[in-house]
Amino acid sequence: MSRTDGTPEEEEYGEAEINHRGRLTIPKALRDELHLDAGTTFKVVREGSDIRLVRQLPDLHTLSSGKSQDEWEDADAFRDAGDATFGGR
Repeated sequence: MSRTDGTPEEEEYGEAEINHRGRLTIPKALRDELHLDAGTTFKVVREGSDIRLVRQLPDLHTLSSGKSQDEWEDADAFRDAGDATFGGR
């Protein structure tokens, strides 16, 4: 949710406690809402006395039809995209 000025609304999801191993559990309702699964990584940022977790998004990779980026020519790339989209019609 966002406020009228575009900044996200603050929502509370309960409390979390750091265990004896330094681990913190993110409440399940928030994990489910944000689709956080095991292995999701975060950057830990200190803002004064607050801690902010910033989700690290995976790198995106480009897929092609077995050609290296140097092998693509504009017409071939367009034709391949059209074939993939429209089934070669």
